[in-house]
Amino acid sequence: MIDDVLRAMAEKISAGAPSGWRRAELRGFATGRGGSGHRGLRFEPGGAGDAIDVHPERGDAGDAIDVHPELTALHDLAGAPSGRLTVELVVEAKGRFEAVISKSLERDDGNGFLYVLDRDALPAEPGTFQQGPANAAPAGDPREAVALLGAYLSERDRILGRDMYAPPPALPGARRARLEIRLPAPLPDDLRALYTRVDGDGGEGLLDRHPWFGLELLENQSRRENRWWAAGRTWRDHLARPVITSAGAPLAVRRMSDHPRWIPFATSTDGDFLAVDLAPGPGGRPGQVIRMGLHHGGGPAYVADSVTGLLRRHVDALRAGAYRVERGGLWVDLGGPGRDSHEEPSALTVTGAGAASMPAVHHGIERLSVRNAPWADFGPVRGAPALWEVRVENCPGADLAPLQDTPVELLDLAMDTIDLAPLAGHATLRMMALSTARPVDLAPLRSCPRLYGLDLSRAAIRDIGVLGELKGLLYLRLRRGQWEELWKRAGHPAGLAAAGLAAEPRREKTWWWSVERAYHALEPSPRTAAGWAIDLAGESADVLVRTGRHARSR
Repeated sequence: MIDDVLRAMAEKISAGAPSGWRRAELRGFATGRGGSGHRGLRFEPGGAGDAIDVHPERGDAGDAIDVHPELTALHDLAGAPSGRLTVELVVEAKGRFEAVISKSLERDDGNGFLYVLDRDALPAEPGTFQQGPANAAPAGDPREAVALLGAYLSERDRILGRDMYAPPPALPGARRARLEIRLPAPLPDDLRALYTRVDGDGGEGLLDRHPWFGLELLENQSRRENRWWAAGRTWRDHLARPVITSAGAPLAVRRMSDHPRWIPFATSTDGDFLAVDLAPGPGGRPGQVIRMGLHHGGGPAYVADSVTGLLRRHVDALRAGAYRVERGGLWVDLGGPGRDSHEEPSALTVTGAGAASMPAVHHGIERLSVRNAPWADFGPVRGAPALWEVRVENCPGADLAPLQDTPVELLDLAMDTIDLAPLAGHATLRMMALSTARPVDLAPLRSCPRLYGLDLSRAAIRDIGVLGELKGLLYLRLRRGQWEELWKRAGHPAGLAAAGLAAEPRREKTWWWSVERAYHALEPSPRTAAGWAIDLAGESADVLVRTGRHARSR
């Protein structure tokens, strides 16, 4: 039945192909609940040997080639009830098709492939290594919070010229107690005190235009199964955002995508939440308010030191006239969550001669890029408390030793010569990408306790067998030849959860009019990637290769 569906898809593509085509390529996917999509159809060759890309979302002529029914049918036939199925299909005008179907093999952000061997074995998020504040007490005050709520409602009525709104009354005490005992952590005292007076705001959006939950909805949203914004994090997501940060007050919030002790108490209309944080970072305070959710995949944002502090900002803004009334609604200008934290930008790019002294470096820096410099002195970053990411490109004179005294986690080095000896034993280094023409010695990485990921696809390696000694390695990206050399020298590294097959350099085309030779498929092709995945995973490989014939269009 899979072959029948593939044949029907190939015939659709053939029937809708442009004149003179010889080969078509579809990179598609299907998900649960009837979802599907693709990156457009690519036809080779075009009018002068160039490809024709057809994108339905742009309204191209090929939007009549609707392959959604076939993609969703393949998803059901392949037995991927809730996961993502990738479908790579090549169709030839002479009547042949070839497909690669997998739940574990997919394209990466370039022209390479990612194969996930263990989707549940994701690296620990950096917040798991962070300690909480040593002696920080909550900043909220129950009495002040209740008084501020009353003041806020009074100011609001004064501005809107009416006294018609009243929040829902509080739930009975016994009911409140039963709900709170189900929470992952007790509510902070100031928020609990507010729930003794009101049961949220009934959807009014009092808190920075976020409807404030009633206590029953708060308890419901705190359950693990209902935290949809944190569900389904994949290796693809992780590799797209390997460094999790937190916006706002430095080190106040743990650098995680979610935490069970972040209790959401209000939501926006676009999928974000305000939450009380009962597991703060080393610079935070229990009960602080953070923003998280759909638009915070890179990390949460600090909003206020407490619910009390958030209400105080509302009252101060109204009294200062920082608001506007639109269509009968009140919009309070709080200055934006987190804007009163970093005074300096957390990302810095240094180029040319400025890298010799890096005068703009400051201790609030989180990301540093150094490019095209004859000399780079990393001394000024020594001791930077939140420098998580460093990228160095074309800096032949760069001493990496000062990075030992930083908490850097991601290091991307693109240099003629790379000496990793100064990084031996680095305590926090987690992910590294190397690009170098001269062989690099990987031996110093054996003593980096948290290193889990390497991209060596652009690097010459002195002894690739060292990779077999990196016991904590979860992710490795190489070119096909490097993988084969590794397997020959050290076998298959134990413990890998995900692997990347990088793209090979593009081959030159011959004369376009030489039809049979006009197209050189980019490597790795889907067939090459399928073979690599089977070599990588052995008998457990989740890759299906299908070839067949289709009826040629006239």
